[in-house]
Amino acid sequence: MSVIINILNKSLIAPFYKSHAGLFFLVFFLMFGVVESTQIKLYHESLIYGMLTSGIFLMVVLAVWLLYSLKSLHFLLKTSAEDSYQFLHHLTVLPARQTFFYFFIISFLTFLPVFIYTVFIYAIGMKDRFYEVLAIVFVFQLALWLLNAWILNYTLRNQHRPSRFTIPSLTLPFQQNLVGIYAGYLFKEEKSAMFLSKLFSIVVIYLVKETLEAGDDFRIVGIMWLFALVSHTYLINKLKVFEDQTLSWVRHLPIATAKTFGAYFLVYMLLMIPEVLLLTGTIGRGLAWWQLFLLPLFSSGFFLAIHCHLFKPNRDPDKFVTYLFWLFLGCFMLILSKLIWISAAALLIGSFWLLRRRFYRYEQIESEP
Repeated sequence: MSVIINILNKSLIAPFYKSHAGLFFLVFFLMFGVVESTQIKLYHESLIYGMLTSGIFLMVVLAVWLLYSLKSLHFLLKTSAEDSYQFLHHLTVLPARQTFFYFFIISFLTFLPVFIYTVFIYAIGMKDRFYEVLAIVFVFQLALWLLNAWILNYTLRNQHRPSRFTIPSLTLPFQQNLVGIYAGYLFKEEKSAMFLSKLFSIVVIYLVKETLEAGDDFRIVGIMWLFALVSHTYLINKLKVFEDQTLSWVRHLPIATAKTFGAYFLVYMLLMIPEVLLLTGTIGRGLAWWQLFLLPLFSSGFFLAIHCHLFKPNRDPDKFVTYLFWLFLGCFMLILSKLIWISAAALLIGSFWLLRRRFYRYEQIESEP
């Protein structure tokens, strides 16, 4: 048993945490980096008591946990379906209850960061006798683990059968240029990841949007926008893998680097259109018209900085998280300094310079996913 769990841990759990390092960094920063060290205990006690005493707050927390569980389930299903993971099919020779138990452990391990924080919720709730709320939390989390384990086990044992539920694919017209090809791939092949990223991003923007009032500082919107961008970093990595596997021949065509850069720029600008439309209702409440147009430019620069980093020759994939951390931190500090326009310009210019230097010298790293 320990051997199988170890194999599943190395093949599914470790890649999951590596692929979602940006999301975990974002959550860690929100939970521990936005308050002074002397106020952390009071800050988290306030959050926990708010969850235990407010039904609405509890529903929001449960919804966030559900989204995280769906995101982890999507990753596990998509990864286990890849050709390089066909060895997992041998688990079907084991009894169904045994493989269900294995997947239950995998589901729990992907949920481990949330469960660790839940331990503190249990401690405070037991001390103040919030037994009913704690029972809801326990049953809800257990149901998520059981559901994920059942779906994974069922999918593994019924891969020869057509799926009963699929997310409709959005096939875009005019896929005869780079913009159409990249956008078509995201909407068709990565539709589940797109849905979850957009859902998380839009929920974050909507919650902050509803708290804005006339005269609020634009930095609130800017920081919120940066957090929304981090939830899309997984898509950039997947787009780069698609480019390596399918479109590597494009680098041998007589296409100007500026045109390729323009295609990336348009794709990443179009990617954030739903969020821009949602923010139109905040004009005059912490956001001006010119700032609304600045945000898509900033998002394109941020995404391009990540995409062009992936062209680095002999790049160490394990250092991607470090690069993402410093990129986020630099943008965060510039937004706090009211220099988001400088950040957008620097990201765009720097990305174009990196693309010109690296585009034709790039070779895919064999250890990349």
